[in-house]
Amino acid sequence: MHHKQESDRLFSPIVFAKDQNSKAREFKAKKKDSPDTLILDLFESQKKEIFKIQNPGTRFSDEDLNRIYSEWVKGKNPDDEGTWVYYPWSYRLIHLLDREEFITLRTSRNHHKISPGEQADLFEKTIGIIGLSVGHSVAISIATERICGKLKLADFDTIELSNLNRLKTGLHNIGLNKCVVTAREIAEIDPFIEIECYTEGINDQNMQRFMTEGGKLDILIDECDDIEIKIACRNMAKQNHIPVVMETSDRGMLDVERFDLETNRPILHGLLAGIPDEKLKNISPQDRVPLIMRMVDATKGSVRGRASLLEVGQSISTWPQLASAVTLGGGVVTDVARRILLHQFTDSGRYYVDLEQLIANQNPTTEQLTYTKIPLPFNLPEAVRIADSLPYKKVSHLPSETELNEIIEAAGQAPSSGNEQAWKWVFRNGRLHLFQDRSRSFSFANVDNAAAYLSLGAAYENVVLKSYQLGFGVDSAIFPLGEKSDLIAAIYFRDLSDPGVESVPSPELHEYIGTRSTNRTVSAQSELDSEDRKVFESLPDNPTFTLKILTDKQQISQIGAIAGECDLITLLNEHGHHDYFERNTRWTTDEYSRSNDGIPLQVPGNAPPLIAALTVLRDKKVASALRTIGGGNALVQASGFSASSASGIGVLSMTSHSPEGFLRGGMLMQKIWLKATQLGYTLQPLFTPISLFRRMASGAGLEEDEKEKLKKLSSKFRTIANLQKNEIEVFLFKLARADKQSLSTKRLPINEILFRVNDSVE
Repeated sequence: MHHKQESDRLFSPIVFAKDQNSKAREFKAKKKDSPDTLILDLFESQKKEIFKIQNPGTRFSDEDLNRIYSEWVKGKNPDDEGTWVYYPWSYRLIHLLDREEFITLRTSRNHHKISPGEQADLFEKTIGIIGLSVGHSVAISIATERICGKLKLADFDTIELSNLNRLKTGLHNIGLNKCVVTAREIAEIDPFIEIECYTEGINDQNMQRFMTEGGKLDILIDECDDIEIKIACRNMAKQNHIPVVMETSDRGMLDVERFDLETNRPILHGLLAGIPDEKLKNISPQDRVPLIMRMVDATKGSVRGRASLLEVGQSISTWPQLASAVTLGGGVVTDVARRILLHQFTDSGRYYVDLEQLIANQNPTTEQLTYTKIPLPFNLPEAVRIADSLPYKKVSHLPSETELNEIIEAAGQAPSSGNEQAWKWVFRNGRLHLFQDRSRSFSFANVDNAAAYLSLGAAYENVVLKSYQLGFGVDSAIFPLGEKSDLIAAIYFRDLSDPGVESVPSPELHEYIGTRSTNRTVSAQSELDSEDRKVFESLPDNPTFTLKILTDKQQISQIGAIAGECDLITLLNEHGHHDYFERNTRWTTDEYSRSNDGIPLQVPGNAPPLIAALTVLRDKKVASALRTIGGGNALVQASGFSASSASGIGVLSMTSHSPEGFLRGGMLMQKIWLKATQLGYTLQPLFTPISLFRRMASGAGLEEDEKEKLKKLSSKFRTIANLQKNEIEVFLFKLARADKQSLSTKRLPINEILFRVNDSVE
């Protein structure tokens, strides 16, 4: 093929100046007989143009210019004047003005935005460009404006068809090195610009040579994709006091680092501060995206840019760039570089030339969140009135204040979706009342109040266990005023020997209430002990419930993928996104330290790439963009990867569809969790599939495509879990062994969940 020929490495034209007339004549005669050579004599037209710019106040007619040229050429052989330039890659022999007149004429229309004196100074400058995708536009713009006399270009890559969405070059250049293509195009604009090509790219062996050989660079322009090279070239530029400019083609973001003026300036504006040097070399795949996001401060990127960042390696192979943005970047870099070289701009910093912001609708539409109306906060006087409406029953045991506090503290350790903790306890006249705080339980995950009942049931189970540990039992009325009431249970404390006291099959589980936690850590998969499996599956003591532990690796992987798909639907859904990102997640350690609910982002098991992805996805516009492009598969893979370490996937189901069924399901959920802790397993709940499958019934808050997707996921899940038609999913969880410690989430203080109101027994 043609592109394999040695001539493809050529990028410098052959130039015959006026003092090489004999060589030029010989070369022209030789090429004249070649059918491949095109000879273009442009000398006369350019000479006439020189006459015009030398006399700016005179308007010449064509006859005037012909006359002036005829007078000038008398006694001369025009073929021996000026310069002949041969381009071996295109077989063109062109007759031009001599070097000085050519440069004068070609830059004449720069005046006086660039003065002649400034132009002369610029001709002495050397600029280096690493990376010739965006760098191609930069190089062409720099050469066209001619703000330097020498360019050094470095890129090991070749032109591909997919590059032509932003590179202004022809199909005939596919397969050629990007440096070579760029150098040829510059030479065809101006054969007198000196160009060096590093077609092997930049590496540790040639970086110093690129920056200093033949004279130190006056500016380094970084447009490469390699993170290690970005970091290394800045460190070397800093050592050699060379300013660095970088443009990213997203929101017109431009970095200027004046290492020539600020010799102690940290690279990349200090955004990598605190990261050990060894972490910035041979960067691991899992650290790459978080590091890029830190370098470019991804939260400030464009909506589509941030959405695309999550799709790199998924639906797209690399960072997207548009011709319009690349062209803009070429102009911006050239403008800033020229002003740096002329000492007109001396600052460092990060700047944005954001066309979407600068040229936007005058009256942008405002997006309203069509979110469920937030219920009123818990009303204590109303709760007391409800408690007093119950018939009085004498208690046989009255817990002390200390005992009651211990019981409620144990109850507060129960799990809840998003760690919302929707329980309120009212102790009045010797009776403990469990109420649902609806202002804490109106989330997207709480479909038909099922998620709230699960957490309230878990809290109730802790009350039973803790009371038994303290030496007394409970006798309760569940939903004493009906299942629509916020009063969940009225609890009477009894002596253990009293009739009606709730049985406690595994009283030792109370020891694990304080250590039970969620663990998301991914570790090596280990087999689930067969005896342990029997223990788990025997925990339901009510025929309404069935617990199955799936241990087949393929089934575990399939459930993980389903959970990931459901997580993605939730995160990209308007309501689900709001709950996760605005209500439940605590984004900084400071935010979490000031809160007693929610879930910190920095928990064990949340790998840096996942944290980085969630940080980008926090913007609902990014979520909307991902929905539009059908993206987000990286989040699905993260859930699938997490599930891959499971020893087993637990599926708790029941035949009851009542609120009390879910409440008792929550009690059983807590027993399972405590038993897992006792047996040395970590447990991670997979709440999202359960809540979304319940939401399918009404479809409330779901788009049509989400409903269709969930219908398929639910069918697949039920097949894998072998659920019968009358069975519904209650609790889904992952069991595993993990080496790392989990993090127990914070809880509301007791004075915010327990209220003693005239708690003396009459």
